[in-house]
Amino acid sequence: MVCPLNWGLGHASRMIPVVNDLLKQGNKVILGGDGDALRLMSNEFPDLQTVSIPDVEVRLGHKTICWSLLGLVPKMIYSSFREHCILKRLIKCTAIDVVIADNRYGLWNKKIKSIFVTHQLMLKLPKALKILEYPVHLLIKMAVARFDTCWVPDYADRQNSLSGDLSHKYALPRNTTFIGPLSRFAQAKQVSTDRSFKVVAVLSGPEPLRSELEEELRAVLSHSHASALIVQGKPSERKQYTTVGNITSVPHLDTLELRAILKKAHTVICRSGYSSIMDLEYFKSKAILIPTPGQTEQEYLALHLTHKHLTINQTDVKVQLINYL
Repeated sequence: MVCPLNWGLGHASRMIPVVNDLLKQGNKVILGGDGDALRLMSNEFPDLQTVSIPDVEVRLGHKTICWSLLGLVPKMIYSSFREHCILKRLIKCTAIDVVIADNRYGLWNKKIKSIFVTHQLMLKLPKALKILEYPVHLLIKMAVARFDTCWVPDYADRQNSLSGDLSHKYALPRNTTFIGPLSRFAQAKQVSTDRSFKVVAVLSGPEPLRSELEEELRAVLSHSHASALIVQGKPSERKQYTTVGNITSVPHLDTLELRAILKKAHTVICRSGYSSIMDLEYFKSKAILIPTPGQTEQEYLALHLTHKHLTINQTDVKVQLINYL
């Protein structure tokens, strides 16, 4: 069973190449998860069995995001305990013998092989909570130690690392293995498309921040002469292209079509989420990164990769973005 965290679409998208590899090896795969993450996986693999494993619902406002996350801690602990119990029941009634859990801390069991996937073995905390970074890292190590293996989708070499401090700052759990970046596009077949756009914006992340960014991008793009596509990051909605002026939007795209469109794009705009960064690493292309406001991980990654990509704060989108289109 493969089960990603349902915070944005990144955790699910980077599990796509993992599922493809498992299927090529002749394994029977069950998809676990919740919400848009499970929908994305199901859209990619419509023939595979799915199992609902509830997750914490995340809805963050940009002014209070750090404290909102702290407020979620009790719910996250409960969610971890709940998914641990669900896995225990699934093992009794199915033939699951391996679970691959992307940031789902409760999905381990001594009766089967449990693999944990993460690039965050330490958390970047805001200045007011900086003193807690190392203690939190120790808690993460303890949680990860329950699994047989911890896969880190990054390069083992710190100099070439995409995640930087997130997986290289402190001593790692003994069960850690660096497996290299995971991009949903790495194993995708090359297909052609008649659609071509100068600017492609790929959106994801929790509401209402996702919708706010979409509105700001529309305002800027409508004043440019560039043909633009906004992939809205809504896998639960029916795929349908809608064009108003120079802006085309679509709720979601499958891996093959998105790969073809991105390869033809002149400018790519996206969040600085780690899965997006791994996709950009696959294409070896530069992008305009817009970190989710107040999300310290994305802010750090954007800063860490300034030698590869341009970064714009969401509050400055309307002022700065027009200069690059």
